[in-house]
Amino acid sequence: MGAYGISFFVGREETFLMRISMIPFGLLSGFMDSKEIRITELGEDGFRFRLAEECPEPEQFLICFYDMKKAGYRRVEIRRFGMSAAEEQCLQEQQPVEKKTGKYFYREYSVRVEQKDYVQEVRRLAGEYNRYIRLKLDGDDGELAKSLTGYPAELDEMHCRSLEEQKKRWFFRENEKVSGNPQDTMGAEELRLLDNAEFALELNCTSLYEEYLCQPLQAFLASYWQKNYLTHSYFAGRIPDRFYIGNQFCHNLFPTEEQLFSIMDKMYSEGSEITLVFSYIREFMLSSVGKLLENVDNWCCIHGVNVEIVVNDWAMVEMLCGKTSRLRPVLGTLLNKRKKDPRMKYKSGDTLLFQQNSLNAGFYRDFLAEEFHIHRYEWESCGYPQELPPGKNSLHLPFYQTNTSQYCPLYALCTTGDRGTQQLVEHCPKFCEKYALLYPEHLHMAGRYNSLFGVDKTLPESTEMWKNIKGTKPDRIVVNI
Repeated sequence: MGAYGISFFVGREETFLMRISMIPFGLLSGFMDSKEIRITELGEDGFRFRLAEECPEPEQFLICFYDMKKAGYRRVEIRRFGMSAAEEQCLQEQQPVEKKTGKYFYREYSVRVEQKDYVQEVRRLAGEYNRYIRLKLDGDDGELAKSLTGYPAELDEMHCRSLEEQKKRWFFRENEKVSGNPQDTMGAEELRLLDNAEFALELNCTSLYEEYLCQPLQAFLASYWQKNYLTHSYFAGRIPDRFYIGNQFCHNLFPTEEQLFSIMDKMYSEGSEITLVFSYIREFMLSSVGKLLENVDNWCCIHGVNVEIVVNDWAMVEMLCGKTSRLRPVLGTLLNKRKKDPRMKYKSGDTLLFQQNSLNAGFYRDFLAEEFHIHRYEWESCGYPQELPPGKNSLHLPFYQTNTSQYCPLYALCTTGDRGTQQLVEHCPKFCEKYALLYPEHLHMAGRYNSLFGVDKTLPESTEMWKNIKGTKPDRIVVNI
């Protein structure tokens, strides 16, 4: 075992006792009665733990060993650690270790254990931990993931040459045309849900704002579906009921005020509903965003309409709270947090706990409704089943966000050649209109502007997408190419 073990002799038999120090807390955790403890050293004959205060004699210990193959914990209850004379003597003779001159910083205790299930778990964890460290030292992250989870590291060398080529691989279907009749792939119930769902299209970057303003609606939509290789989609045959204007993840991609009101005027004339999308709100943005909201409120008053406001920052929620009924807040993606990663399909273990998040708690939804008048929530289709809560739910697809940085990695890469030298972009040159970060094709992900996105290629006209939606079905589908 090298650095992980020591040996000694008893008579003529050689016996090995493994001693592993400071195993990461995620791999090994322990409880003394109901109190959580930090295990500092693990061996087949017992373990050491530390406390900040003097320890009364406990009734039992519960040790949780992480099983890398099953992606879960194995629990061992220890009740006989102090029953024998040797253990009683050991407990009586334990001495606090002084780690700070004149004062005890913490106290360390030793516990002897003689249980077969405990020994078995120690040996199993030691073997897995040793294997993990050797893989980490000898190989790269791809080889490590391949050994532990079956991740296809050999496919990491396969990249597309552009985001355009990647989109074509993701969405293009040869010999398929616009289909407003997807009965062949859907059941009657799924088709009814699709027909009854409100359809929204997201305008989330400067090029889309400009294209929308300079073209008639039908010409814009035809170009939109064709450029994104989705002319076969069910929604390519529908006029959007609503448009989303703005970007949930980058504050520099919100339209200029002049551009915004031109877009809103055009949408109003075409009979489309409007949702304005805001990202995080930095300190220097508070004043300008507040004035913009006042102008939007005046526009709503003049035209006699209501506008939804997607909020991704609690400051924005406070700014909207109690001011007007014409601006209706909606809980955005950055506040509706959940685990999302295109590599999750390669991980072992049960994803059942990922299906719910804080919005599945009724008291939290009641709090949002009573305090902030939030009744609608923004979700993303992210490749695994989700249980949507009661209420109004909007489902975004096919892109779903995994990471967002206020300090743009694409800007850093374009200006310095190093994506790690990120800084706040005050005067954005819109590099994201031309460039994107590409990843291995099999991962179905891309870096766009200041975020990473996975792609759920499951289209809404398939039964698979609807099977992944548990609980309440979404009453709105938002396309966000």
